[in-house]
Amino acid sequence: MVPLVRGVGQMGGSSEEFRSRNGQTGQHFLLSAAARRLSLLQVAKLTTDQAFALFKRIRWCDNLGDPVCPHCDCTAVYEYKARRIFSCKSCTKQFSVTSGTIFHNRKLPITTILIAIAIFTNGAQGVPALEMSRLLGVQYKTAFVLCHKLRESLGAEIDEQTASGVVEVDGAYFGGHIRKANWAENRVDRRLAKNQNGKRMVVIIMRERGGRSLPFVVKQEHLAVPELERRIKPGSIVHADEARSWDPLNYAGLDMKRINHEECYADAEACTNKA
Repeated sequence: MVPLVRGVGQMGGSSEEFRSRNGQTGQHFLLSAAARRLSLLQVAKLTTDQAFALFKRIRWCDNLGDPVCPHCDCTAVYEYKARRIFSCKSCTKQFSVTSGTIFHNRKLPITTILIAIAIFTNGAQGVPALEMSRLLGVQYKTAFVLCHKLRESLGAEIDEQTASGVVEVDGAYFGGHIRKANWAENRVDRRLAKNQNGKRMVVIIMRERGGRSLPFVVKQEHLAVPELERRIKPGSIVHADEARSWDPLNYAGLDMKRINHEECYADAEACTNKA
């Protein structure tokens, strides 16, 4: 599947690219004017033809919006005006603007999908499916599936990205606890493994100093070490806390700096506060 949201993300660029272009070091990219290039109001005003043209530019951003056959990668195609589909001159197969993307076999209009992407992308703290369903005027199940498709696309985009330079590593556990009993005398220590439901997961973050953040999910912290070894470039400086889970990184060609959070959160040697 092609991560269609990639084309939307490229419209603004990363914070480092913005700062290097403008010679700024203080203002965060999300507070700048460049971060407001994807306007919900502008997308909502698009006509059907304009929305289709914009979707083409996002879908085939690497080819300047010109259609590319998803079956054989041929750029020589016929375009049918009546049905808004394309036919490849090489393999003769037909395809649409959403073929091979997360929106394949869509039922929603192109304009609605673009509005959903704008809402989802501009959400500073995420967008619940219930809120999306009300904004788009669709059923909750439709909005739920749509939001998860967008999350899947974003996740696929960063799965193979690597980190380098000064990288902060940390993990946070979520879920797994059983519900508290009503009466205090019936409550148990939910920190014990026997009193957990087995659904506890840990979110691992690799945060480049002045760069991007690359998250992924594992069952336990020590299971993240092989992924960190694969995705952190050799020669990088890795900052981590005192947890024994990160000890194997010392032998992976990485310069490790550790911080004991029982003593302090940052010192002159190491800090994981950005992670």
